[in-house]
Amino acid sequence: MQRQGSSQGRAAAAAAPLLAQTCRRCWPDRCPWNECWSEQHSLESWRAYNYPHVTAVYWSLYRLGRRFRPARVRRHGWRWYLQRAHGTAMGMWEHGGEVFPHEQQRVAGQAWSKVGNGQGTAQWGLMVGSIFESLLRDLLLEGWAKEAAELQQVMERRVHRWLSMPFPYGSEFAWDNTGHEEIATWLLAYGHDAQAAQTADAVSAYTSLSPHWAYCGSPPPPGGFL
Repeated sequence: MQRQGSSQGRAAAAAAPLLAQTCRRCWPDRCPWNECWSEQHSLESWRAYNYPHVTAVYWSLYRLGRRFRPARVRRHGWRWYLQRAHGTAMGMWEHGGEVFPHEQQRVAGQAWSKVGNGQGTAQWGLMVGSIFESLLRDLLLEGWAKEAAELQQVMERRVHRWLSMPFPYGSEFAWDNTGHEEIATWLLAYGHDAQAAQTADAVSAYTSLSPHWAYCGSPPPPGGFL
């Protein structure tokens, strides 16, 4: 997008002219973090919240290849997609987890710190994180014992973390509830019904009975209502 004279830059501008115009006006020092990214920025792996969505894509393609005859996927077999789903889920724990990336560091050209091994945001509930439970079920169903054990160990460590907290839920920001879904899913899976109910109660406590967004008690961004 930023290389205006390159073939890729011209193709990007042709496909999304308004986006190209916006990005080229603010790049590199004045772009909002969620609008214009460099290639290097787009390849960073620190944000744990990105992993469930990619896992869900691979898992869905696995199901399309495994559960339908003829298979609905053609590029790879179902085993390839299941393996990628597992690898992505494990990558969340191994590579994700930066707590707060600092915009000042990016502007100054400094590298963001990389925090893996379950630190930082990888320990919290993640949006769409319940996909990991669906993935674990299918790994067990397929007899992939090694992969299932690896994923289960990671998830048990996360559940242990939640159970050590007075309020067993959390998310990327203190005000949003995007992590509650995954936390409740795993607490129920491991038989912690009371803590799962507490997590659900935390959402219903600030959600109005009136079916109108203005009274829901959630933040303005759409993610707060998920």
